[in-house]
Amino acid sequence: MKPSWKIFLLIVAIASLSPLSALATSSKPTTPTDESNVKEAEELCGKPTLDDLTQHKVKQSETLEAIAKQYNIKTATLMALNPETRDGQAKVGQTLAIAPMDGLVYRFKNEENYTTVAKKYNIRADVLFERNGCQRSPKVVFVPGAIWKPDPVPFNPAAIASNGFTNPAVIMQTGGYPLPYAVPVTSNYGWRMNPVTTIWSFHSGIDLGASFGTPVLAAKSGIVEFAGWGDGYGNLIELDHGSTGTRYAHLEAIYVSQGQRVVQGQQIGIVGSTGRSTGPHLHFEVMVPTQEGWVALDPAPYLNRIASIMTNLFVQPT
Repeated sequence: MKPSWKIFLLIVAIASLSPLSALATSSKPTTPTDESNVKEAEELCGKPTLDDLTQHKVKQSETLEAIAKQYNIKTATLMALNPETRDGQAKVGQTLAIAPMDGLVYRFKNEENYTTVAKKYNIRADVLFERNGCQRSPKVVFVPGAIWKPDPVPFNPAAIASNGFTNPAVIMQTGGYPLPYAVPVTSNYGWRMNPVTTIWSFHSGIDLGASFGTPVLAAKSGIVEFAGWGDGYGNLIELDHGSTGTRYAHLEAIYVSQGQRVVQGQQIGIVGSTGRSTGPHLHFEVMVPTQEGWVALDPAPYLNRIASIMTNLFVQPT
């Protein structure tokens, strides 16, 4: 347990950081007094996490997933610290920065301070302050435990209309199937040779061989957790249904926005071939929450049950 005097000093230090004093100005010591303050902060809290990163040189056949597992962090943490990997690929010879724990890098905006950033990411301000070496005015901080996600693609109904796509307000009664009609499965859940990278890897969903422009439907009612660019997933939608979640990837267009409520059968996008894809299809995942985050399950039992019902109700167009 840390000494109580140290905790007290941390609280006092954070309390003394008014919005004006905590603006992102400069964290570099420029005077003897600044250097003394930095030394005192390091003695109190240790080095800032961003000054204590490990470097990893990517070897032949290494993937981001394998590198992250080696250091016991999430792939998203690698992407947060290494923007050049946000296409989902690690290049041989590339040097990656490795954090000692999961988290992301955050650049202070005007009038932001430790307290406001801590509230944004739902962590304690004293933990954020200590993890960043008790620096009083940093420009950039490491937010421990926060998970990096790509910036959402802005929802643009005018652009959708100009492209002549179908009405995004359409609701189809398909019993929970993510397409208007049953289609062949082109790649199953589980280990496979990735058709793009030719590397043996785990496929966390099922690929449905629908044609370009086919409406993509919400499998269940819920809230849009994410809608935007998902790197290898291309245009991606994630829906939170409470006890489960679903993911729809490689879309040509997105018809919903983050935070929006959707109902089962509502059109949320159209099939495409964005991201790491060899042709038009819908990558569909079913997820359940765990203590470590969302975990993907095999969607086959769910899809097979729904598809068998649909066979008697719908006929695939020719």
